[in-house]
Amino acid sequence: MMIVTKFSSILYDKTYNETLELLTKSEHFLKNYAVQRAQEENKILDLRVNCEMTRVTARLTQIMAWILAQKAVLRGEMSSQEASSDKFLLKENDFCLSNNIKGQEDEYPLPIRELLIDSLSLFKRILILSSHMREKTISPNQTFRTLN
Repeated sequence: MMIVTKFSSILYDKTYNETLELLTKSEHFLKNYAVQRAQEENKILDLRVNCEMTRVTARLTQIMAWILAQKAVLRGEMSSQEASSDKFLLKENDFCLSNNIKGQEDEYPLPIRELLIDSLSLFKRILILSSHMREKTISPNQTFRTLN
């Protein structure tokens, strides 16, 4: 059990750091984009970029909530059943899973394209892990069978 806990802790720490890095990149992009866009106005592109940044933010906030719940389970602060509840479950929805800029990539600044790709990849990885963990969560009424 100690090995599983150690592995889980490393997995969650690395994923947490990856998510935090993407959130930081998002913040920097938005700050720089706002300064750049103040000099050259393109309201349609601005609207599309803002929509895509909302998509990135939706992905990353769901991922962060899921990671923090899993870390709480490892620390004994939350049950695995609670962490697997709908409150922390990643939602498999069209908004987070779609790629609306496909075929139009050249119209978007490189940083947002990278954020969209990286956040979608991370979201899909965590969605699979989340779904698998939810299927494997033992309900309070079930019992463990031992090999004794």
